[in-house]
Amino acid sequence: MRLARWPALLIVAPACLVAPVGCLHRRDFVPPPAPVSLRPPPLGVASSLPSGPLTVEDAIRLALARNPDLQAAAARVTQARGRLAESSAAFWPRLSADVAYLHGDAPSAYLFKRIDARRLPAGVDFNDPGSFDNFEGGLGLQWNLFNGGRDLLGHWSAAAAAAASGLARDTSVNALIAAVIATYLDARAAGELLAADDASVRTVESQVAESRAKVEGGSALRSDALSLEVRLAEARELRLRSETVRRLAIAGLRELLALPANVPVELADSAYATGTLPETAGEALAEAYRLRPEAAVARRTVERARLELAAARRAYLPRVDMLTRLYSDVPSLHTSPKDPDYTVVLALSVDLFDGGARAAAIQRARAVVDEMTESDRKGLLAIARDVETAYLRLDEARARYEVAAQAVGAADESLQLVAAQYRGGAATVTRYLEAESGQARVRTAKIQAQLDVERATVDVERAIGRLATRARDGGDAE
Repeated sequence: MRLARWPALLIVAPACLVAPVGCLHRRDFVPPPAPVSLRPPPLGVASSLPSGPLTVEDAIRLALARNPDLQAAAARVTQARGRLAESSAAFWPRLSADVAYLHGDAPSAYLFKRIDARRLPAGVDFNDPGSFDNFEGGLGLQWNLFNGGRDLLGHWSAAAAAAASGLARDTSVNALIAAVIATYLDARAAGELLAADDASVRTVESQVAESRAKVEGGSALRSDALSLEVRLAEARELRLRSETVRRLAIAGLRELLALPANVPVELADSAYATGTLPETAGEALAEAYRLRPEAAVARRTVERARLELAAARRAYLPRVDMLTRLYSDVPSLHTSPKDPDYTVVLALSVDLFDGGARAAAIQRARAVVDEMTESDRKGLLAIARDVETAYLRLDEARARYEVAAQAVGAADESLQLVAAQYRGGAATVTRYLEAESGQARVRTAKIQAQLDVERATVDVERAIGRLATRARDGGDAE
């Protein structure tokens, strides 16, 4: 092999192949280590938080910007768009370049390469031409002119998949916003319960102090003071539970917002402003069929399955390809090429027998269409049940709130009367404890009922699909 003629190629070509591989390191693909708690929190996190207490709108904005599930859904949208762009490449020709070095003593290769180089010497012994070298470089173009319409159907299918992935992200947005609002309301309601428990603790503490003074003065029994002290311990235990519930709700909200565990979250006294709801569940269902992303996703899935069925049926059609190549051969790098060679091929091909693969593909695609059609029908039934359930829960929550609101007024008045009677000695401590416990229960019931009304209202908007629509239109997001 005459290496002196092509040292540049031997050096440059391997270098071009090895260089990209040499830049790869396994450690570059190792996932990052688990995060370490930092104090204070990272600057990027701190800068994304509002300066004051966190409102529900701030929480929604942070969740849309930081939640990992939503970011993963956005990545899937980007993937689907990439597949759509990739499907468009089937409509364009494919251009390639190649360079090759040949060394051998095969008579056939010698003949063809020298003829292509237009340098076939006279009087050569074709049975024994001896060893030879050949350098060849060329450009190739391949273009599919007809594929039975399968490329177009594939492009349409990729477009339907991209649209479905965007709608799937809207589904995640709808569920995420509902979860954020519900957790925010839970934390706020827990704060209200904590305030009510504090008031109950202060009330019982004052009665305990007064009872102790009466016991020391001999005007009250020690058993009455002990009963009040037991009630005080119960009130403090309830307060501790409310504090734990509030902290758990804050932790859940922090997780939805993808905030580190050491980031403090202070909630503002704000409520989520819902729109006017439809009067009946029937009207809400009609709006849900129009707004819920799940309904549109199912229809896009059916559309994609039908496109794939049509593509499978067109597999029996022939394929027409055009292949062209422009190339040149030279015996050595020091030889200038003569007239370049070119070839143009127009090829028609069709599979006459494939072992039943095409028929099986059609059968499978038809079954997929049937499956997606039934899934679409099931999805619509699920949406109808979701809307009906949300309205029933809203009606129940409103009714329980009205009952609880009336009970609070009666319990407050009853406790005032019994407390006055107890101080005057006309009521026993047992009667007082019953009245105070009753007031604490109905206050808790009212707060819980108010929370249920607000959560049920948000759940109705989620069932209709308005939360994702607001976020997409910029109502709740930047």
